[in-house]
Amino acid sequence: MSKKPRPSIHDQLARLAAQAPAVEAPRDPAITSQREDVATLQRDDVTTLPRGNVAAERLADEPAGPEGYKRRVRYEKPHASIYAHPKVFKALREIAAATDCKPHDLYIEGLRMVLRQHGRDFDALNRGE
Repeated sequence: MSKKPRPSIHDQLARLAAQAPAVEAPRDPAITSQREDVATLQRDDVTTLPRGNVAAERLADEPAGPEGYKRRVRYEKPHASIYAHPKVFKALREIAAATDCKPHDLYIEGLRMVLRQHGRDFDALNRGE
C-alpha cells in the first residue's frame, strides 16, 4: 500500500487562504482621497523635483557607451601565453615552491635574462619606454 501524495504548495496556500478570516484594515479618508487625486492626474500635470545630488556632467575620463551607460575601461597589460610541456610547468611550480615564490616570478626572471642577453632592459620595456 503506497502513501497518499502530498498536496502541492498551491493547494496548501489555497486551503490556508480559505481558512483565514477576512480582515479589512480601517481606511484613512485622507489617504483614500489622495489616491483618487493621484489617479486623476495627467502626465502633463506632474513636475519633477531638482536632483542636486546627481552629477549633471560626465567627467572627461569616463567614456560613455551607447545610450550613455558608463563603460568599463581595462588598463591591464596584454595577455601572453607560454606553451610548454606540462612537465616543464610542474618543474617550475616545484622550483617556485622550493624558493618560496610564484611561478610568474620565475617567468619574469627568465624574461629579464633573455632581454639582458640581447641588450634590452626589461623594466624600461615593461613601463612602455
